[in-house]
Amino acid sequence: MKYFSQIPLIGIIRGAETDTVEGAVTAALAGGLRTLEITLNRPEAFEQIEKIRNRFSDDMELGAGTVLDKDSAEQAIDAGAEFIVSPAVLPDVIEYCQARSIPVFPGALSPTEVLSAYRAGAEMVKVFPIGVLGPDYIRSLKGPFPQIPVMPTGGVTLESVGDYFKAGADAIGVGGELFSRKWLAEKEWGSVEKAANAYVQAVRESR
Repeated sequence: MKYFSQIPLIGIIRGAETDTVEGAVTAALAGGLRTLEITLNRPEAFEQIEKIRNRFSDDMELGAGTVLDKDSAEQAIDAGAEFIVSPAVLPDVIEYCQARSIPVFPGALSPTEVLSAYRAGAEMVKVFPIGVLGPDYIRSLKGPFPQIPVMPTGGVTLESVGDYFKAGADAIGVGGELFSRKWLAEKEWGSVEKAANAYVQAVRESR
């Protein structure tokens, strides 16, 4: 994941209609964001992944989020997903992704879950939802687990990006702050592009 290694930020597009997804991706790319995730909250999500993958090809890295079982992971990967994100530690999903050589980012919150996800084969552990705990929690996790790559997700604001990286975060995941329901509904692509650029710059400055 070359783009993700350069800018460790995943933009999360959740539950959007297909034409909206295409507009959102175009705006995010214009803002400099190259790693995006489409969540599987709609039946047409697999079709969306395939369309975006075919249209933008080598310009980005595209993953599937809210993956809850092996079958969904298989469908998403077959549609073109290059990485898989789940909201919990799901051994069957992790095992399947390992077999397909696909990076997997399981969601975890407690120290036990974080360690279990890592031992199961997680490329990086999505610490979720982080907004209720904040950067200090990441710092606390990194005490006993300095070797575990973590990606706080769910409530990372533009103002807190630097604090998360200072606390030891290896990446961040951002959804509603980048792709607000209002912006998507009203197709305010300029706002999406501006937010994407602001987050990209904040990540660059924080590393």
